[in-house]
Amino acid sequence: MMTVQSLVRPLTLDSLAPAPLQLIGALRLWALASRLRWCPVGTVAQRLGSICAAAQLRLIIAQVGAAWPDPFCVAPPCSVRLSHDEATVAAMLSLAARDDRPGFDRLLADLLPFDVRERLFASFAALARALDG
Repeated sequence: MMTVQSLVRPLTLDSLAPAPLQLIGALRLWALASRLRWCPVGTVAQRLGSICAAAQLRLIIAQVGAAWPDPFCVAPPCSVRLSHDEATVAAMLSLAARDDRPGFDRLLADLLPFDVRERLFASFAALARALDG
C-alpha cells in the first residue's frame, strides 16, 4: 500500500522484489522503444523471459492507458527512483501475485472504478503467473 512516507521519499529500484523490478524495467523499455517507433515486443519478451509475459504486459499497458485519469508517468531507463505511477504498478503486481484482491482494491479505490480494478487485477495476476513460470 502507498504511504505518505513513500510519497515523500520515493521508492528506488533496489527496494523492489524481482518480479516488480522486471516489470518496471520492461515498462521503461517499452516506453523508450515506443518513442523511437520500434516494436518493443521482442526486446521486452527477452527482458521478461517469455513472449507470454510480454503479451500480457501489452494488454496491461492498453488497459492502464485507457483507465488512468492522467497520463502514465514512466521514469527514464537510467533513473534509480520510481515514478509514482511505476510504484503503483509495482504494488499492483505484488498484490495480484499474492492474490490480495482487498489490498489491490484499497490501493486503487480512489483512482479507478470497481469494474476497471477487476479487469486490472485479472491482468496483473496473469502477468505474475507468466513471470513466475
